[in-house]
Amino acid sequence: MANIISPVNSLQLLVQEEVASLQLTNYPMVNRLAKKVTSQQSIRWNANVGGAGATGELTTASVSTFSDDDYISAILSIGGARLRNSFQLQLEDIAQAKLAGRGVLRDLFAADINSAIRTIMEALSAKVYTGTGIAADGGVIGLVTAAAAAGSYANIDPSTYSAWASYVNTAGSNRALTADLMYATEVGIARKGGNYTAIYCSPEIAVKYKGLFAAQLSITNQLAPGQADISYTGLTFSGRPLIQDIFAPSNTLYFIDENELALYSFAQDNSQNRQGLQFSIGELPSDNPDAQKFVVTTKPQLQLKNRAKGVAVLEKITQ
Repeated sequence: MANIISPVNSLQLLVQEEVASLQLTNYPMVNRLAKKVTSQQSIRWNANVGGAGATGELTTASVSTFSDDDYISAILSIGGARLRNSFQLQLEDIAQAKLAGRGVLRDLFAADINSAIRTIMEALSAKVYTGTGIAADGGVIGLVTAAAAAGSYANIDPSTYSAWASYVNTAGSNRALTADLMYATEVGIARKGGNYTAIYCSPEIAVKYKGLFAAQLSITNQLAPGQADISYTGLTFSGRPLIQDIFAPSNTLYFIDENELALYSFAQDNSQNRQGLQFSIGELPSDNPDAQKFVVTTKPQLQLKNRAKGVAVLEKITQ
């Protein structure tokens, strides 16, 4: 059984406990997405970019032409960059906590572990939207890039394969959120042959949606006597949840088929699975004889399996 006094083994147990205790509702997309683990530095899948056609002809005609869909190898990198948080503990503090008791020593380490995990989860929750694949983003390519109407994603360029382009409803400047814009985006993804299971947006956009809803129908008060509440306990559009996410980009709504998205993390010898995500913790060399240094990392990547069918974007919305 691991002892809290042996730092690295004990801290791995604390990582498990602290990740489990996090309020994952604070990280809506990271919480809801399917989690997958890989130890290969490339995530590969075959993307159907269309191209097949049907021919009408007489039954006496010879079959001399052939048409089938193009399947292109989609590739994303993972494992070459990481999201990291590092911290150090003074040996004097460890000695005092050890003398005070096992629980005090555990709490000393747990405070820093909780802070490290929270910091990484917050960074990851932002990068699944805004990441561009650079090292500073932990290598993550987020939805801003993956769901763009133009530009390569997963090594496939929609200028070559038009079926790889997402539907993006945009404008030259911000405009008010309207039901017609919501419906137009719904139609746009349907025309691509896609679907959506949820809509993600900033809290400010969610408030605009509440106002849009309130303006279009009268509200019947069904509260207990003495209570007043003019807000809503949940938001939906066409039966799908509209989820407010503090990490979502401003002025934008993402209509997402969560079956087409997956959040990968890289597994290696010093990592362990925590709530579907691989976290590793290690002790670093210290140039201070009175301090111990530790690092917590994860190596993630977001996969959008079908760019055209898996997401539609409604942007340039006034917050």
